[in-house]
Amino acid sequence: MPHSNEFFSKEFVLKLHRELRDADTETKVQFTLDYIDTVKADYPPELVEYMTKTQLATIYFDQEEYKKALPLLEEINAQDAPKDTAGKHLYILLLIRTNRLLGNLNTAFSHLEQNLLPEKNQEEGFDTLDLLKEYVDLCHDADWEFDPRFQDKIDFVVESLGFEDKDLKPLEMIDFLAKTNLEWNVRMGKIILKKDISGEEKTQLFEDFLKECPIKWYRDYVKDMINHYRSRNQD
Repeated sequence: MPHSNEFFSKEFVLKLHRELRDADTETKVQFTLDYIDTVKADYPPELVEYMTKTQLATIYFDQEEYKKALPLLEEINAQDAPKDTAGKHLYILLLIRTNRLLGNLNTAFSHLEQNLLPEKNQEEGFDTLDLLKEYVDLCHDADWEFDPRFQDKIDFVVESLGFEDKDLKPLEMIDFLAKTNLEWNVRMGKIILKKDISGEEKTQLFEDFLKECPIKWYRDYVKDMINHYRSRNQD
């Protein structure tokens, strides 16, 4: 049986996001359903159902058809993610965002509370930051003041990911963390994806990144990448 991460083939993804990028919703939905019909025999029924819901919910959301996305996102949220899938974090974010965009502000906040207030493991700093960013958008739309219960979550992100602390108001601090994270995530990704340079050149780019990056998590990750390329160059 193929692994769950092979459910949607590269060819499917490329066609959906390139050839059909500007197509209408029904074309994208039908393309997805037709594709799923060709692979569903290779996977357990519960995985087929889950992958169908998540893909259709994403299509509806991307097409700004939020009323069609919402019931699917609610169903996804109500069930456990099948084993070996990426999990539900993205769809929890979309559920919160969809409710906010539809004006269901209290419902959006309820989902946010349920996922943000519980204690997090140190590995979940990025997930917490994603949720805090949704909280900022919700506060702006609803004209709400910052809820002090979430201050510990900001501190958790700073400490677990190794950000520089700043003397900013809480909502401003979340914006700073989100923008800083995005900047350095993109910069690191561009280096990793470079294929037209030698290992020595890539190592130098990582060394430059290491000197400039203010986020410890990325610095630690890049140190491992540097060691990887150095050891490969020595072989």
